[in-house]
Amino acid sequence: MSPDAWLEARFHLPTAQEGRALGRRLRQAGALKLMQQGPEMISLWSQVDGLAQRLEDLAREQRLDPPRTQLIQAPDPAQAWCSSRPIPLGPGLALAPAWMGIRATKKILIIDPGTAFGAGDHPSTLLNLELLARLAAGEHGRLPSGPAADVGAGTGVLALALALKTERPVLALDPDPASRRATARNQALNPLAGPLVGFALADHRALAGPCALVAANLPGPILKLAGPTLVRALMPGAWLVASGFREEADEDIIRFFEGLGLVAQARRRAGGWLALGLCKQA
Repeated sequence: MSPDAWLEARFHLPTAQEGRALGRRLRQAGALKLMQQGPEMISLWSQVDGLAQRLEDLAREQRLDPPRTQLIQAPDPAQAWCSSRPIPLGPGLALAPAWMGIRATKKILIIDPGTAFGAGDHPSTLLNLELLARLAAGEHGRLPSGPAADVGAGTGVLALALALKTERPVLALDPDPASRRATARNQALNPLAGPLVGFALADHRALAGPCALVAANLPGPILKLAGPTLVRALMPGAWLVASGFREEADEDIIRFFEGLGLVAQARRRAGGWLALGLCKQA
């Protein structure tokens, strides 16, 4: 490993108040730099053999999910810590706000939040993006052929991620005109994914299918309202990635979608939020 490579690890906390105890543990384990942003603890480490496994073990000891990690090339830890860098999400996918000045690539999405929406860095959005990246990478089997959709598009971040990682057409739905403007800006910032995304100023009722993959980052009550339409739009073997609800709603959301014929086969949680990957049985 290059001596100029440093490892960044991002730990998600159940609540921001737990950061102090985790910070002490990370310093004891050798973290060079630490910074807490809400329910996320960002740490920098000297890259050594076995470090990634040590950090996963440490997270398990603290009853946390494994950290998101990425290598940063810099001559010293101070420059590595100060460098602009995207948020690692899942296999082959990272997210960066437009202000960083980073260009979009096959692995990096650039998001300009505008004034009406966030930059895609809310835990519920990040968890949805991570599951989408893992599904696109084939970690849960081969996706069926067919288009995808993002219901409640906001900035278009989920739609653009779907387009970038699956290289298939994506329908982005949102009834808010501000979402159409935000999505258009972000399509222009992501020339590899943008042309594959089509936006419709509409809610979930405009989704007809058949779709191979649908992303929905919606509050629990709205998700349940849209649920029957989302499930009808899925082809057999297709997936719904749902987020936007707190983790204590886990069993209620799963029971709801099981009643509609889906099976929960993947989940990610962080900061008290949850994302579910639900598959429609073939």
